[in-house]
Amino acid sequence: MKKIFTILGVIAIAASANAQNLISNPGFENGTTGWTATNPGTGTPYYLPTLTTTEPHGGINSVQYTAATATTGFEQEIPVTAGESYTISFWYKATGDNTDARIWANYLDAANGAIYQNSNTASDPLRGPNNGYLPTSTAWTQHSVTVTAPANVVKLRLQVRAYNNSTLVAFDDFSVVTAGSLATGEVAPSKYRLIKNTFVKNNEITFGADVKDVKVFNMFGQLIKEASVKQNGTLNVAELAKGNYIVTGTVNNQAVSQKILKD
Repeated sequence: MKKIFTILGVIAIAASANAQNLISNPGFENGTTGWTATNPGTGTPYYLPTLTTTEPHGGINSVQYTAATATTGFEQEIPVTAGESYTISFWYKATGDNTDARIWANYLDAANGAIYQNSNTASDPLRGPNNGYLPTSTAWTQHSVTVTAPANVVKLRLQVRAYNNSTLVAFDDFSVVTAGSLATGEVAPSKYRLIKNTFVKNNEITFGADVKDVKVFNMFGQLIKEASVKQNGTLNVAELAKGNYIVTGTVNNQAVSQKILKD
């Protein structure tokens, strides 16, 4: 009985962590619901990115801009608490002329006025940091920053942009959580992601790190499979029925867990 409660505890902890992600529809599994095209105020109107099922970072979908001819971007506003620290994280790809994409977020007061963590907005951590573009990458790369909401803040406007002359800018798996906690499916930024393909459609789970004591549980907390795998190694789960599962393991002596969907 103790073992069953321990397994169910793992699933309960994962579900609790997932609830702490303040972003609605963070992986675009419901299309672009919850996201809006940014209003630039003047100039060329911004537009929402295109939904794609080709090589998402996780789940089934991601979004992308291709061959942008002008600055564009999208955003989501979420309630936050002044004085609270938050870790903002997302995965991206960016190619073109090295000035292709960046985060362009800010806090808002009750009147929707912008408030910056630093008085010098060019060095504000929500703007780069240091107003910099995201490094060029053809592979999924995580951008993560921890910030503290200044006084009088009531909302965070999380905005990302693509720029003229970019050939591809893609985004997936956004997360905003209170600092020190992680959303389900995420590993601390200094660690590798446990599983690369959280949507399993070829009967193989691919791991992003050396993982010891791999265990696969169904959503009832029953242990289904055990293994140990190397980084980029795979685990065949052809015998599993379609549905959701929790995968746990140890990476660099740290216990991690991740939810997967087997097609």
